[in-house]
Amino acid sequence: MSRGTRAVVMATSLASVLLLTACAGAPAAGETPAATAETGELVFAMPPGTDDPDTLLQVDAVTAMIADATGRSVKTENPADYMAVVEAVRSGFVDVALMSQFSTALAIANGSVSPLIVWEAETLPASVCLVPADSEIEQISDFAGHQIAFVDPGSTTGHFMPKSMLAQNGLVDGEDYRSTFAGGHDSAILAMLNGSVDMACTARQLYPMFLDAGMYTADEVRIVAETDPIPIGISIVVRNDLDEKTRQQLIDHLPEALMADEGTFALFGGSNDYIVNPGADVYAPLLQVASDVGVDLEDMR
Repeated sequence: MSRGTRAVVMATSLASVLLLTACAGAPAAGETPAATAETGELVFAMPPGTDDPDTLLQVDAVTAMIADATGRSVKTENPADYMAVVEAVRSGFVDVALMSQFSTALAIANGSVSPLIVWEAETLPASVCLVPADSEIEQISDFAGHQIAFVDPGSTTGHFMPKSMLAQNGLVDGEDYRSTFAGGHDSAILAMLNGSVDMACTARQLYPMFLDAGMYTADEVRIVAETDPIPIGISIVVRNDLDEKTRQQLIDHLPEALMADEGTFALFGGSNDYIVNPGADVYAPLLQVASDVGVDLEDMR
């Protein structure tokens, strides 16, 4: 498949995402942060780089569920990346957010957000790492001296989990291999397919989706490694000063609504198990992984 063909395929697959993000943006100059009272419009956010593209297609459904739970109007925002969501919640411009595992853990460690609900972990590998079919890399221990495209500094399946796996195999970024951030799962894989990097890692569930979308064929790429499962699932977080009434409304109604809908149920790993008002200890395994791969919490504010 040519580079031009791949670009057309991905432009088509991302069209629906652009429709969702077209009206979103940073707060205008002089605009006040999200409401602090128990009434008024709520703001919901999730990153455009969320690991599963199906997540983005469910934005309207989640927004409607938040509105039903609270009886308030809700608008959506789509900050530029994972940590931009954290900053939007911390600064009070966003009330409620759906966040990936590591960005949540780091935000909680820095006191930037208040965790409301977290779903329990899946048991399947979080990420798969791909190389071109004719690559000399047969297994992850062969990767020394090569270059990888990660997705985003705050990506769970496109950065933390694969980087942790490389570290477990004795490979240190900047010493044993070189890395770059591509900005998206599709962009990372395209960089590998076009020869700009030697390997790319993506969420396990995205591999067959990209295959079906025609980004690559089964004989063009090889899976050379799979990461461990993620210790916990996706989280719903709120800003630290969100009123107690709204917090409780979300806790009382949101989990059941999310799990009753086939589309949103998949967002949380298809699990019926969740924890309400999780403590920092729930996220400790993720913070340990972050430490293992050399992430400085001060850099993730």
